[in-house]
Amino acid sequence: MNSNHKPVAVVIGATSKWQSDGRNTRLVHGKALDDSHLPIGVRWGVGGAIAQKFAQEGFFVVLTTRNAANASKLGKAIKEEGGESMIVELDLVSSDSIANAFAHIREQAGNTEVLVYNAGYLEGRDLPP
Repeated sequence: MNSNHKPVAVVIGATSKWQSDGRNTRLVHGKALDDSHLPIGVRWGVGGAIAQKFAQEGFFVVLTTRNAANASKLGKAIKEEGGESMIVELDLVSSDSIANAFAHIREQAGNTEVLVYNAGYLEGRDLPP
């Protein structure tokens, strides 16, 4: 996928604001949040903005998410801005998922040069061991 051999930036939690189709937002705020009128860089929060910035700076960006559909609009926005990205499903509570995701990233994009750990944590849940 990274045919131009660009440096690779992996953003963990690029779409964490929208995991589970906004379920976490409803849990925290008690209602669904509709901010579809805002630009994508704002809607996707810090992780999405970081991913877009790395793409603008010439990196091949890997968007990791528990559900690939959550990152499709962000990936499309990066492409429309002239950047390159790929989406990789990753569940941070599973060591197998982590190993498989990074093997796939290495195979498809190359070695990771920058890793941004932006995964969020929802208050009230136990952290994994």
